[in-house]
Amino acid sequence: MDNRPIGIFDSGVGAFSVLNKLVEVMPNENYIYFGDSGHNPYGQKTAEELQKICSCIVDFLTRKEVKAIVIACNTATVAALDYLQERYYLPIIGVINPGAKEALRLTKNNKIGVCSTVFTAKTHGYLNDINKVSNNDKSIKVYEEGSVNLANIIENGFEYNDENDAIIKELVGRFTDDIDTLILGCTHYPLVEDLFAKYFKGNIVDPGMQTAIETRELLKAKNMLSDRTDNYKVQYYVTKDIQNFKNVAKNLTKIDIDDIYEVSIEAELNN
Repeated sequence: MDNRPIGIFDSGVGAFSVLNKLVEVMPNENYIYFGDSGHNPYGQKTAEELQKICSCIVDFLTRKEVKAIVIACNTATVAALDYLQERYYLPIIGVINPGAKEALRLTKNNKIGVCSTVFTAKTHGYLNDINKVSNNDKSIKVYEEGSVNLANIIENGFEYNDENDAIIKELVGRFTDDIDTLILGCTHYPLVEDLFAKYFKGNIVDPGMQTAIETRELLKAKNMLSDRTDNYKVQYYVTKDIQNFKNVAKNLTKIDIDDIYEVSIEAELNN
C-alpha cells in the first residue's frame, strides 16, 4: 500500500474533467493538482516547448512526493508522455490511450470523430493510438478536427451564449461522414459536454472515466493503492491568477478548492 498522493496536471482547469472521475473511482486517495494557467494554451506550442514545460511540472510534483502522475491534457499527452515515461521512475498515465480504447469499444460503424486542439489533431494523437489498439484495422476510419480557441475560452470562464454555441456547432459540423462516436479529445471539452451533445447524437467519449479506471488498475497491480479510510483531499498549485482559477473551477466541480497556492516554474524553464 502507498498513501502518497497522486499528481495530476493540465494547462489550467481542464483537468477537473479527469479529477472528478478520479475521486469517484478512488475516493480515499489524496491528490495534488497542478494547473499551468500561466502557459495556457498548450495547443499552440511546439512539442519541444511542451516537453520542457511538462518536465518542469513533473519535477515539481515529484518534489511533492507523488506516487504517480496523470497527464490530464490530451495535447501534453501527445507531446510528452513517451518523453516523460523514459525519464522518470514513477508511473505516468496519459488520457489518449484510455479514450481510444473506449471509442473502439463503443463504435458500431467504425467511424470515429475526434474534437481536440489543433496540436492534437495535427499530430494525429488519437489516430495513432486507435491504430495501435486495433492492430491497424483498416476498416476503422478516424476523423480529427481541432479548434484554435475553444479550450482557451473554457479556461477563461465559458459562457452559454450564441457565440460560444456557434463555435461548438461549427466544430462538430466539420464531420461530414456519418461518424457514430465522437471523442472529446481535449480535457476542457467534457466540461461543456452538454453542448456537444446538442449537436452530436451518437456516442460521446469523455476519456476521463477510462483514465481514472486505468490509473486505479495500474496502482492496484503495483500494490500502490492507498489503505486510508478517510475521504480524499486535493491540494492545488497554479502558475497564474488563483482567483480566476477558483472562479472558473467552482462551476466545473463540486470538489473543494481551498488549499491552493500560486507557484512559478519560470526559473526552471529558463535554465
